[in-house]
Amino acid sequence: MRVLISGGPGAGCTSTAELIGAEFGVPVFDSDAFFHKPTDPPFQEPYSADERRQRLAVALGAASDWILSGSIATWGVDLPVVPFGVFLDPPKEERLRRLGVRERERFGSRIDVGGDLHLENKDFIEWASGYEEGSGRGRNRSTDHAFLVGQCDCCLEIRRDLSLDEVVAEIRDFLSNRRSGARP
Repeated sequence: MRVLISGGPGAGCTSTAELIGAEFGVPVFDSDAFFHKPTDPPFQEPYSADERRQRLAVALGAASDWILSGSIATWGVDLPVVPFGVFLDPPKEERLRRLGVRERERFGSRIDVGGDLHLENKDFIEWASGYEEGSGRGRNRSTDHAFLVGQCDCCLEIRRDLSLDEVVAEIRDFLSNRRSGARP
């Protein structure tokens, strides 16, 4: 089983992938771990495009089954065959609410006015707010969606606000039905 789970910042790709991976006993890889070098605070220094592609190829090549979460659409990466794709696309307001909660949990008061990450967080949220409307080659809804559909043999799109448990249940059914040959 190979699955690509993608969507905008705050869509729940990482959390969903971790739960699905645990349920099916499949290793999970998050695209951010291949994009950003480990720094404190995180997400300060990217790997080069070549480093990203090489690191991802090594990790995925070491496992016959895997789940990859996040966006790799702009990396110019050649993935092995990916039978299953999931595109998480909750309403923008809900996605941004979740993103705000995540950033608060991750960084606490450091994102408050006067905090050392305030301006960086403000810029990040502003960038993330344009995900749905973005166009062109950068990371945005249309780029992520087109990549997923182009890479995966069979795709599930979840375009409504569901709880994490509901999303996991839909993906579980999708994967179980497709793997057993059943049709919806």
